[in-house]
Amino acid sequence: MQNYYKAYMREKQARDKLEELLEEKTTKLYALNVELEKKLELLERQQVAVVQSEKMATLGTLSAGVAHEINNPLAYLTCNIDTLAVYSKDMNDYLSLTSKYIKDEVSRDEFFEQFHKLQKTTDIAELIEDLSDISQDCKEGCERISAIVKNLLDFAKPKSDSLLEFEVSDVIEHATQLLENKLKLLQLDVTCEQNLLLKGSKPNLTQALINTLVNAAQSCAKVKNADPSFRGTIQISAYKSNDKAIIRIKDNGAGLEEADINRVFDPFYSTKPLGEGTGMGLAVVYGIISNHHGTVSISNNPDSGVTLNLELPLTI
Repeated sequence: MQNYYKAYMREKQARDKLEELLEEKTTKLYALNVELEKKLELLERQQVAVVQSEKMATLGTLSAGVAHEINNPLAYLTCNIDTLAVYSKDMNDYLSLTSKYIKDEVSRDEFFEQFHKLQKTTDIAELIEDLSDISQDCKEGCERISAIVKNLLDFAKPKSDSLLEFEVSDVIEHATQLLENKLKLLQLDVTCEQNLLLKGSKPNLTQALINTLVNAAQSCAKVKNADPSFRGTIQISAYKSNDKAIIRIKDNGAGLEEADINRVFDPFYSTKPLGEGTGMGLAVVYGIISNHHGTVSISNNPDSGVTLNLELPLTI
């Protein structure tokens, strides 16, 4: 009986010690889990900050082109307003004469005499036609400026974390519109299947596409500097493959060294000369695509340039 009691006490002590050890490990594991969640939250905030910082760097790159795109419609708006200022005097002369005739301040003969004099300097029919054309031009100019500013705001300002559904064609259109001035000296070919629906952050995916297109344009410019007769081309194609949307960007630029192929997605790794790149362009692309449960790959073309593939899950 005594031996049984001793064995029971030994077992109880061992069990108590095991429970104490288990509680200690559980407490440590919980503390580590809390710390890991905090670090994960911090990492997510830092990732958002990096993407936003890269957006600002991209806007800096695009600023000259954007200014040019705004200046074009602004120029003919200014010209049309100057013309309207001249026409306003002619219109005032016609309206003033008509007002006097209505108020019986001039006779019918005087009215027609002065009206014919005005007709010799300004044809009323031509004036009406010109005013219609000018108003239409001004409307189109304002709409163009409004669209440019809207695209910039949609691209630049941080968005909420809400996931939206959108078409791949919308992302491609938005990115190419923002880069219109930078891409105008290149041959740009776009083929995109319709009804390729994605779910995620449209501004961030636009950022990813802009980064790849800027790299492609710079690669073509590098060849152009060495050979002025060179014509850079960028081909964008988007199509469905099983349950994924494939966005392919192919250029005929300078290409990459084989040693760079496996490193271009590393943060702060740049193939550009010191001071010309942040080294975060393709790293941000990789992060954005990964956050959308997609993959990104890059390879040299057999002839020249590179092809970059973005694979993203379609909304079923």
